[in-house]
Amino acid sequence: MKNKFYLKQLFLFTFLAVSLMSCKPSTLNKKAKDVKHTSATSSIKDVKAPEFKKIIESRNVILLDVRTPNEVAQGHIEGSSVINLYDKKFVEKINLIDKSKTICVYCRSGARSKTASKVLKNNGFNEVYHLEGGLIGWQYSGFPLTKSTVKEDKHIKSMSLADFKKVLNTDKPVLVDFHTQWCSPCRKMAPVIDEIEKEYKNKAVVMRIDVDKSKEIAKAFKIRGVPVFILFKKGAEKWKHNGMISKEELTSQINKEL
Repeated sequence: MKNKFYLKQLFLFTFLAVSLMSCKPSTLNKKAKDVKHTSATSSIKDVKAPEFKKIIESRNVILLDVRTPNEVAQGHIEGSSVINLYDKKFVEKINLIDKSKTICVYCRSGARSKTASKVLKNNGFNEVYHLEGGLIGWQYSGFPLTKSTVKEDKHIKSMSLADFKKVLNTDKPVLVDFHTQWCSPCRKMAPVIDEIEKEYKNKAVVMRIDVDKSKEIAKAFKIRGVPVFILFKKGAEKWKHNGMISKEELTSQINKEL
């Protein structure tokens, strides 16, 4: 009887020991996943519509809509840059945004923008505000949407690096606006650049380059944080600026090289 008792005790002890050992890795893995998740969302702030509205109106932020083009066409928050979360090049495109800027991201209900917020954080964006409840919450709070007025931009150029170098091979100053069609600050700067192009028609070369369609050029000149403005003279870079800028400052830089 004693032998049977001791055998049962030994079997139970062995079973518990094996169970604990087999559970240990999964427990550690779970903790590792939890730590990673916490790290990835540590600077993501979920805010309701009133606070979200206050942030985008009072600070210099990038407002990002991650819905599909069809959804965006039905209405969006004014001033939004638009990158579809389901776009295969979503990560590539967000990495063209200035990472020093505060990003305010939204979608229809908050699910996709929550995912996008984590992707943004994992790609080096330090301050991300997420609209809790999405546009449903925004409209419930009585805030307006605007319909898209973006038309096809036939003036923006795309070209190979070899062709671009030919453009730079001139004695005239060359001002290049590197931008994308989904970027709201880029769209705001487009008419300014087009005005300068007309005014300096015989004095300088002024052009807008679509970074999405001119990847060789973007890579060669390390374009990050569109819009980016670079002034060249005889193929050499003379001046560079990231972000929106006044027409006066741009023309001032051109005049220095005339």
